[in-house]
Amino acid sequence: MNNTVDVIVQQKINEQLFQKLELAYFCVDHSMRVKDASDNLIDYGYEPIRPGSDIEDHIDFMIGLDSHTELDLPIVASPSGIPISVSLLPSENQLTVLIVNASTQADQRQLLQQKANENELLVFQQKKLMVQLEQASLELEKKNMQLEEASRLQTSFLSGVSHEFRTPLTSIIGYTNLVKQDLQKVSQELVPRIVGNDDSPNYLRAVQRSSKHLLSLVENLLDHGKLDSNEIVIRPKATNILEVFEDVELLLKPLSNTKQVELRANIDLPPKALAVLDDSRLRQCLINLVGNAVKFTDIGSVTLDASLTGEVLHVTVEDTGPGISQQDLEKIRLPFWQGSDTGKAGTGLGLTITERLVELMGGELLIKSELGKGTVVEFELPAPLVYLDEPANSLEGIPVKPLRILLAEDDTDIADLVCMMLIERGIEVDRVENGALAVEALKKGRYDLVLMDIHMPIMTGYDALAELNARGDTTPVVVMSASAVDADKAKAIELGCRGYLVKPVDVDDIIGMAGQVLS
Repeated sequence: MNNTVDVIVQQKINEQLFQKLELAYFCVDHSMRVKDASDNLIDYGYEPIRPGSDIEDHIDFMIGLDSHTELDLPIVASPSGIPISVSLLPSENQLTVLIVNASTQADQRQLLQQKANENELLVFQQKKLMVQLEQASLELEKKNMQLEEASRLQTSFLSGVSHEFRTPLTSIIGYTNLVKQDLQKVSQELVPRIVGNDDSPNYLRAVQRSSKHLLSLVENLLDHGKLDSNEIVIRPKATNILEVFEDVELLLKPLSNTKQVELRANIDLPPKALAVLDDSRLRQCLINLVGNAVKFTDIGSVTLDASLTGEVLHVTVEDTGPGISQQDLEKIRLPFWQGSDTGKAGTGLGLTITERLVELMGGELLIKSELGKGTVVEFELPAPLVYLDEPANSLEGIPVKPLRILLAEDDTDIADLVCMMLIERGIEVDRVENGALAVEALKKGRYDLVLMDIHMPIMTGYDALAELNARGDTTPVVVMSASAVDADKAKAIELGCRGYLVKPVDVDDIIGMAGQVLS
């Protein structure tokens, strides 16, 4: 009874498994003749198999197989197209072949293959993108090199232009000052008596104004190149800021008088207070701002206000000019930009450079304007104060005996000018035309100071400095060059020069530098 129950139960289980797995089967003897086959083989597209027939006539995947081989075929296509999994199970008397629906496994396999194909495609695309990225990187590097070269050429060009302009400007400004001084020595009564009303001083003042204006344009061009390459360095020092504002007022007063525009200066600054800031950059900003205001104002006035609150310098420049439209106000800070209807000469760099310089000095430039109602430009700068009882003497430290200076300068006009200015101040001067002659002169005689240009024929100022260092000559050398490039100054200082003057210079610049060096 129990054995019968067990057999029935096993049959039920087998039926459930067969149905669930969609299992089909067939059995063959060792001669590959069919012994038995399940009816559901037709579900997979196989024809009914008669016992005793050759299995190879009915099922293709059995061709070439023998009855003793145990084998698993994971995925096989059936005649109906349903993927099947086949297992060959040999025994002593027969070979049993089980067939199972493998649609799920086929789908999974197809999905895995699809994922593998997608991954392969992604890898291919990634490699392609990497190649493109590498090419773009190389192209960007090439562009950067071209931009750097263009920037270097621009800076080199601007430096060259500055150098070429400064050399003749040194002669123009210097000789104009000499002629002006000589005219002042002539009796004011004598000239009218001989030649009538003499306008020569006015002519000379016009030459001076034009020369200084040209110099400011050159400096703005050079500074624009430096700002692009981040080469401008702010050098704060104790400065009498009252004198800076007075200088700007004196410089621009003739221009405002010529245009019949009133230039007002309200300077509320302690006369003995020194503020720690870059005086040359402050002066440059003021000349640009006040000069612009005077240039664009044809009727009315320009007002320069300056005051100290705590240790902050407040500066305002206000004009009654035509004003600036809101549209142009957004463009006015761009380099080289000028209003299309101004009709005024200039490079369009003054405001751009002034704004950058103010920022480098720790301030911010603000512009307020309304068309037809004038313009107000203002900024504040940190200005730590130092008070002195007596003004500093730039000549302090110069020996009482007459100075003996060696001048190395290849430009004849400038050499004549510097010699005349120094001799007039009681200074002995010997002059040579190049660095080699300067080295020879120092071998033969003693000098208190050497004034030396950098760019000279036969032997440059750099080479002369190196030669003097090699000989152990301790005579102090001050470079006087038309090059305002920081790299040139740094190279000269590295070679041992004690000071660096940028042309154009006047006799007070030279004597002041001599006082610093010899003290």
